[in-house]
Formats: sequence, structure tokens, C-alpha cells
Amino acid sequence: MTSEKVQHIHQPKVLAVVLNWNGLELTQKCCESLLAQNYKNLDVVIVDNGSTFNTPAQLQAACPEAEIIASNENLGFAGGVNLGFKRVFEEENEYSYVWLLNNDVICEKDALAGLIEKAEAEPQSAAVGCRMREGNPDNKTERIVPAGKRLRPPLFIPAEPTDPEDIDYLCGACMLIRVKALKETSGFDENYFFFFEDADWCFTIRSKGWNISVADGIFITHLGSATIKKMSYNLAAYYRAGHVLFLRKNSGIPFLASLSTTLFRILSDALKLNFGGVKGNISGFLKGWQK
Repeated sequence: MTSEKVQHIHQPKVLAVVLNWNGLELTQKCCESLLAQNYKNLDVVIVDNGSTFNTPAQLQAACPEAEIIASNENLGFAGGVNLGFKRVFEEENEYSYVWLLNNDVICEKDALAGLIEKAEAEPQSAAVGCRMREGNPDNKTERIVPAGKRLRPPLFIPAEPTDPEDIDYLCGACMLIRVKALKETSGFDENYFFFFEDADWCFTIRSKGWNISVADGIFITHLGSATIKKMSYNLAAYYRAGHVLFLRKNSGIPFLASLSTTLFRILSDALKLNFGGVKGNISGFLKGWQK
């Protein structure tokens, strides 16, 4: 969308919420891409989620146009973004949308305008996403991924759709959320620490009669789990705990579904000699049932 076209469309006020955890450089690049948007009726909040490698003051210096909200501890993805969401739950606010973004996302300059155009055209859409260029374009590992995934019973294993719009949830890396819909929930479920909180919210809001949608022709670049990709134990534990909790809330056979999917992953990791993954899946399974 050209700058001239953006100037002639309705521009409801948007609050961008970016979650940072020990990712100063990534967050700065994300913030710079937000400030470069053609769409200007935008405020930016960065939630520092208990970082240990950078301070809120360093974040503010790197992103002077953004408001910094600091947590003294790592609240997980859901807990962290809910701190940012509090701005739109205040009685006197002018925001119509919240733009939820991972800090390892770079937005093309027309991204927000395209998301808004789609949302305004479909008032029953609680949230709008877009396709993502994921990976590292510098070493030519980049690929195009859909805005979300299919998640079907009884096992609810995330799967990429054959039709980009045939999805059950939007990825929380880039999600434009209508404030009216967000207020029908209390934000993201903080029982999830990392993984499946975006799917859970989409399932919840769809159960209330809302839809989710995808903006055609709009892309963002997502570097993809940049903060945890090298920690096999943590990655496995967070993912498994989130999946178990999601199954408990949505599957008709939660224990059987969670046990079978966990055992399959344990076997797969064991065959690859990924013993950190094995331990993480066991730990996550137990934590998921303790929530």
C-alpha cells in the first residue's frame, strides 16, 4: 500500500506491544521498523520481561520513541504481553487495535496499513494476521510461512495448511487484535508460559462468535524463536507443557492425547540422541498436568 493511499484511509489508533527478553538488538530493529510504518496513528509499548542481559534504561535509549514497561521477573509470553494489554483495558483510552509482535520481527512499511484495511473490511474479525518470511535472508534460508496453522482434534498437533486461510489460530508473532474482542477476554491465559497461548486465545475468541482472518499480500520477516532456538531442554519443556494444557482445555481425550504425543516426541528425540529434548518433554508433560 502506497503512502498516498494510506493517507486517505481511516486510521484508527493502534497500540503496538512488543515483548523483550534479553534481545536488545532485535528489539531495536523491530522498533525501527514500526517507526517506519506508512501508518502513523501508532503508539509503541515495549515490555521488558525480566531481562538479565539488558536494562530498561538501555531499552529506552535504543528505542526512545517507545514506552518501556519493566517486569522484575520473566512472566512468560502470556504474562508479559498482558502487561502491555493493560493499556487498552483502561477506561479512558482511544485504541481500537493492539498490534502484538515478537521482538524478532521486522515489519515492511505497509504492514500495519494492510492489516488495518483487512480488519476494517471485516468487522467480525477479532484478529488479523499475515504471512511471514521466516528464517535468515542473509544465508538464504528464508521461507514463506502462513499466518497461522491448523489445529484439529483429537491430538491438536499444529500443521501447516494447504490453503493459507484455512487456519485455526494466528501466530502471536504478528497479530492485529481488535480491542473490542480483546475486552471479551482477560487477555492471554497466563497458565501458558511459552507456546500455545496464541492458539488458546484464538480458540477462546472464536467460541464467542468472532472470526480470525489473514491479510493478503502483506508480509513481515520473522527470524523465528531467536531467543530460545539453542536451548533444547527449555524448548521441549515449554512446548510440551503448553500443548498438554491446550489439550486439557480442548480435547475430549486429554490424557490419552497428551500421553501419546509426548511419548512420540520422546522416542523421536531419543533416536536423535537429543537427551535434553527427552528430559524437557518429560518435565513439560508433568508441568502441564500440574497447572
